[in-house]
Amino acid sequence: MDYSTQQLRNISIAGHGQTGKTTLFEHLLFVGGVLPKAEAVASGKTVSDNSPEEIQRKISVYSSLAHLAWRMSSSICGTLPAPPTFPVYSSLAHIAWKDSLINMWDTPGSSDFSGEVISAFRSSELALMVVDSRSGAQIETIKLWRDLDRRNKPRIVFLNHCEDDRSDYDGSVQDIRKKFSVEVCPVTIPMGSGKDFKGVMDVLHGKAYLVAGDGVVEKACDIPAEYKDAYEDALGVLAGAAAEGDDDLLVKFIDEGELTQEEIITGLKIAVANNRIVPSFAGNPEQNCGLVPLLDFIADIAPDSSHAIETAISPVEEKMAVKFDSAVPATVLCVKTASDQFSGKLSYLKVVTGSLCADSELFNLSEKKKEKIGKLYRCVGKKLEEIKVAQAGDLCIATKLAVTKTSDTLAANPETLPLIKLRLPEPVYSMAVSAKEKRDDDKLSSQLLKAAEEDRTITFAYNPETKQNVVSGMGELQIGIILDKIRAQSKIEIETSLPRIAYRETIQRKAQAEYTHKKQ
Repeated sequence: MDYSTQQLRNISIAGHGQTGKTTLFEHLLFVGGVLPKAEAVASGKTVSDNSPEEIQRKISVYSSLAHLAWRMSSSICGTLPAPPTFPVYSSLAHIAWKDSLINMWDTPGSSDFSGEVISAFRSSELALMVVDSRSGAQIETIKLWRDLDRRNKPRIVFLNHCEDDRSDYDGSVQDIRKKFSVEVCPVTIPMGSGKDFKGVMDVLHGKAYLVAGDGVVEKACDIPAEYKDAYEDALGVLAGAAAEGDDDLLVKFIDEGELTQEEIITGLKIAVANNRIVPSFAGNPEQNCGLVPLLDFIADIAPDSSHAIETAISPVEEKMAVKFDSAVPATVLCVKTASDQFSGKLSYLKVVTGSLCADSELFNLSEKKKEKIGKLYRCVGKKLEEIKVAQAGDLCIATKLAVTKTSDTLAANPETLPLIKLRLPEPVYSMAVSAKEKRDDDKLSSQLLKAAEEDRTITFAYNPETKQNVVSGMGELQIGIILDKIRAQSKIEIETSLPRIAYRETIQRKAQAEYTHKKQ
């Protein structure tokens, strides 16, 4: 099915390590009907953590993309046709009755893989920050939040593990408000905590979602009587936050003290798109609790690409705003490059303007060469689904592109200004590497150059002063994983050491030494 720009939602699930991002990602795909069963991270069978490195270490190393089709749940919009019986084994079964296509990135939580998160942020209009309700906002969440602030990127918060005895929902909300100086407004709030956790209330629609359990999709019901007061209080806070989105709504809220549901939705759309508020959600993905109202919010209120602006750069370094528009010639940004043992090189593309069609030809503005686009795909982890066209705002994958690398711009018109490249952090950790057998040196260098092409936070170069090959990256874990991957795939024995330092004598010091020598 061909989705318009207004039907597309691109989100990045991010946050500190071990907060439950991959579990949330997996269960959203289950609730969306893409998966027949949600797998646990410990099983090594999740959609996003599918590489040998991730399965072995039980952590996310690469950002992983998936999609699901979604429409407001029928329990809220009674005039809509009823959804099929869950679980549905293919997202294609939803196309007949669901309106929005949600592209989701699952990103790593370790700072060693920050480049993966940055590429996901660049290609998304919304960040979904996962916070452990037992710990509040942790260091990686703080660092990523600052990056979102630099981008002025809208975000929402999902407070996880509400079923745990150590959970402190109110304390976590206050922690976010204090650390980031933002207005957090509740869209869903927990009913009870720890052993008494019963589910969540959807404040926006006045519904409750009780704990569904493993393998069951939650359904909306009436809010229990004992939680009516908490609901009314939260509704007032949500209405006040929505009023921040529009001056007329703000005047009405001040005069009357309340807004209708339609007015709240209108205000939230504006306020979220302009990054004025941070909506918060609560739940427990392992019990499939709190996920349906989260998807409803993303489909109905989260900004689409038509609200976003990309940036092109002129030959004199002047920045130009570019709107997402399908009615003009195609412009595409390569946000990520990966390799697959069956499909070969995979280029993850964000369509900025125009329509990207299979079997078309574009011009690589970075390399000044033509690039043939063969087949196009959407993906669910490593599973590819072929498509014919992707509209402005969509994310898709092209295989075996000859010259295109991460951050390259492809365009139908070779005179198009290139889009500004991804702003990636500089490497902070270096290691000298060499093959134990001299004959393997060229093979090792080739593999490391390939790794640097896929992950732009990695650099590899020969240092002529120290006579060493040096690989640099964001941390010991990142480089260790890359070297282990090369060892496993190429059977090369790799030796590592600390890089030597080439000490230089300054001109002044050398002159002083010569003067002292002559004087003696």
